Amino acid sequence: MDRADTKRGVGLWNLDHLGQGTSPGPERKDAARNRRAIIKAARTLFEERGVTRVTMEQVAKAAGVGKGTLYRRFPNKGLLCQALLDEPTHAFQDETMRLLGDPTLEPLDKLDVFLDRLVWFTEENLDLLYGGNEPLCGADRISRYAHPAFDWRRWTILGLLREAERRGEIGGHLDLEYIAAAILTPLDLDFFYYQRRVQEIPVQRISAGLRSLAPGARAN
Repeated sequence: MDRADTKRGVGLWNLDHLGQGTSPGPERKDAARNRRAIIKAARTLFEERGVTRVTMEQVAKAAGVGKGTLYRRFPNKGLLCQALLDEPTHAFQDETMRLLGDPTLEPLDKLDVFLDRLVWFTEENLDLLYGGNEPLCGADRISRYAHPAFDWRRWTILGLLREAERRGEIGGHLDLEYIAAAILTPLDLDFFYYQRRVQEIPVQRISAGLRSLAPGARAN
């Protein structure tokens, strides 16, 4: 379930939101200082004004760096969002690993908890997730489904469904590979953003609806 990228030596559970591994090389002191200043400024501005209302020029000014320095480090605002997503993404991955290792829960119970937490992770980080997705267009928007960040979620669901099938909790006639990917479809960022910010559907309702899509669903 937790496959590794053997070419780069990067574990699947040690990736940023878009599946990129942390560079192992040393960082120059001035580059590290600029990176910290940029991320701090972006976090403050995003929280105060909202991701979509902040420009890269405003981030550079608040960070006290030139636009060239900013764009060399972060060519677009989406990459800034990715940097700010690193910490919550790794925390969610660690939480998921603990869940998968819990011997007191059955596979379908683990799946129910995982899907609920996945909805809440999306909710809690929606502005950054949506902002990071905003610069993508055409083939780039589609390619995100091939990233390890999407893949580990799909493999987590698939592994739990296969274990539930092995234990006889769900029937053996289902196309689990297709279902594992299909369950994630309602978490498409444009759709989730529309449901939450336009339709104002409560996150609890979205969670219950998503969890009800799983075979042998435990959601109420």
